[in-house]
Amino acid sequence: MNVGKSVPEIPIKGQGLSISADDEGEQGREDQTLITLYALAGEESEGFTLRPRFFRRIGRVFFPEGAAEPTVQVVRSLQVRELSAPEMAQVERELWVHYHQQKANPDTDRLFAAFAGKRLIGVARCSRHRDGLEVDAVFVLDEFRRRGFARSVMQLLIGECGQDETLYMHAKIELIDFYASLGFRIIPEEDLPVTIRDRFSFCLGDLKGIDVCPMKRDPPAGVISAGD
Repeated sequence: MNVGKSVPEIPIKGQGLSISADDEGEQGREDQTLITLYALAGEESEGFTLRPRFFRRIGRVFFPEGAAEPTVQVVRSLQVRELSAPEMAQVERELWVHYHQQKANPDTDRLFAAFAGKRLIGVARCSRHRDGLEVDAVFVLDEFRRRGFARSVMQLLIGECGQDETLYMHAKIELIDFYASLGFRIIPEEDLPVTIRDRFSFCLGDLKGIDVCPMKRDPPAGVISAGD
């Protein structure tokens, strides 16, 4: 209880919402601005009163002392295209160093990438095996995720590689819905081409144990896949 200390009320028009902000100098003004923005965005219910300490308490849970808050990178110019063979080394150096240390083979792989300006931010690979095409190594840098860049890269890959051939993959279970929205569907492991299935033979049939699931995407209706 704040005895002898005034707590200003901020009315928000159109919502019947009043917000309290403790008078704590610069920090209090920052808190007041934050909760006002929340209210204007319609995040709170009518008649509910918030205090800045509520937000600070949440902040301590999600961003403990010493932890950096995630930054959102602004992308003003996005380019999505297939990479040349010489550019594959750039993917290994700038992206795949963060993702299982992948390597690209110009003789069998096609890589499709997204650029924010000149910066390489996302990639997907389509590899040709002797009995089918495999999609893997789909990766976007953390600060550029959840903004549709992986989808843009995958759409280009599908348009270039999946128009007359079936595409197979070992999808992460958490991304099944994402790939399903691009036309992939879950299949039994035995329906994978042998060379693609054998890449995960170390699992001894327990793909769920490593959180992956076999999927495939057939070419458009009326097109006979080269793998069939």
